[in-house]
Amino acid sequence: MSLALYNANYLLLMSQIDSTMKKSVSFSNIVSVWLIPSRKELLTVNILQELWWSDKDFARFRTECFDEMLELKGKHPDISRRQILKLLYQPRNITYDESNFF
Repeated sequence: MSLALYNANYLLLMSQIDSTMKKSVSFSNIVSVWLIPSRKELLTVNILQELWWSDKDFARFRTECFDEMLELKGKHPDISRRQILKLLYQPRNITYDESNFF
């Protein structure tokens, strides 16, 4: 299909969609209010640690990350650190292969 024919078909399709699409705006008389607690209030009820990661959490993340990297390096000794990070933490950038992980 040529580019000109593709563009013509696209414009025809879009004009049909636009002509059948009903557009409207409406407003509600109901108002919802959500109160956001201050940091001091969160400390008072002792839930601050439930909402944010602690230093202990970050240490665990680092350890788990390092363990994952070592495991993958064991399966693929020639892979670089950069490739390991990309494979583990940016999986959409490469083709997924289940054998890398099991």
